[in-house]
Amino acid sequence: MIPARKPSAWRFIAACVLVIAFSTDASAAWIRGEYTSAGKPVEEYHCAPRSPGPDPAIIILHGASPKGAAFDYFEHVCTALAAEGYYAEFIEYYSQTPAILGDQADEMQKYFPVWLAEIRDGVAALHANPAVDSTRVGLLGYSLGAFLALSSGALAPDKFSAIVEYYGGLPLPLLEQAKNMPPVLILHGDADTLVPVALAKQLDSLLTAADRPHELRIYPGAAHGFNFPRSPRWYNASDADDSWKLTLGFFARYLKGTPPTSTTSASGF
Repeated sequence: MIPARKPSAWRFIAACVLVIAFSTDASAAWIRGEYTSAGKPVEEYHCAPRSPGPDPAIIILHGASPKGAAFDYFEHVCTALAAEGYYAEFIEYYSQTPAILGDQADEMQKYFPVWLAEIRDGVAALHANPAVDSTRVGLLGYSLGAFLALSSGALAPDKFSAIVEYYGGLPLPLLEQAKNMPPVLILHGDADTLVPVALAKQLDSLLTAADRPHELRIYPGAAHGFNFPRSPRWYNASDADDSWKLTLGFFARYLKGTPPTSTTSASGF
């Protein structure tokens, strides 16, 4: 009887090993790291594709919210981008400042230069990473993160190959720099009461006048944060899926020069 039980025992052990292996692999997909800016640490989370590299990179920038909010969403974005062949990095730019909410305009203005410096030094760290192709770096920003992404592109256009911005805008002091912007995809809802859609149209006009490559998609009836499933008051699955497909297509065009190979859906986040 004992020999007959051995295969079953080994199968049980093998199953446990597989569970551990898959569990470890899943948790390792969203890896915490840090770099320094102005001599202080900045927290980041990165997801690397399964390729020898170097790969194009995309920096992900969150919006104004409590620190750590929607990390599950950004982890999914990070791993989804890695599955598309990008080295994705989420920068927690609240590392050296308090977390700022959407109604704290004075605090935003105060800390904006600190956040820009953190992003700038994060880009420098990526350039030094042998897993990254420093000639193909993109920015993906949401709300406040979109303002930061556009500002970073306006201030250092040679550092970025593409920017995708969700419901953000270019700050007034940098409007003149729109003429030098890298390619930009503008995504906005016309019912946004936090960041007026007029800012999207303004950016579109500036980029058009400067003959800069860009695309604009305005979603009728869509509110701020229309792509976040945990905001049921604002979330729109159809618009979320469409904007995600546009995001992947834009990055594929300007970071890879190829069509996207998407297997992910925004409604699955």
